[in-house]
Amino acid sequence: MVNSASLLQWAAQASRSFSSTGTQQRKVAVLGAAGGIGQPLSLLLKLNAQITHLSLYDMAGTPGVAADISHCNTKAQVKGYDQDKLAEAVRGCDLVIIPAGVPRKPGMTRDDLFK
Repeated sequence: MVNSASLLQWAAQASRSFSSTGTQQRKVAVLGAAGGIGQPLSLLLKLNAQITHLSLYDMAGTPGVAADISHCNTKAQVKGYDQDKLAEAVRGCDLVIIPAGVPRKPGMTRDDLFK
C-alpha cells in the first residue's frame, strides 16, 4: 500500500521534471504581517511552493516575525520591513495582501477600511 504523503511528494517531483520552462519568480508582500492574521497568513504563504520571495511589512516587530517564518524549510526567501520601508517592501511584488486593520463598523465599506 502506498502512503499518500509519499505519493504527493512523488507527484510534485514528477511535475517539476516535465516542465519545459524555467521557474517563475513570484514576490508577495504582506502588509500587517506582525498582527494576529498577518502572522499565520505569512506562514501559509511561506509554505506555498509558487512563492520565491516573501516581503513582510508592519509598523513594528516585523523583522522578528520574518526571522521566525524564515526557519520553515522552503525555497521562499523572507525579509521583514518596519515603518519607513513600505516602498521597499512592495517594490517588484506580484501580489500585495493587506490583512491589517480593524473590524468594520456598521455602515463602513471595505474602501473605508482601506483608507
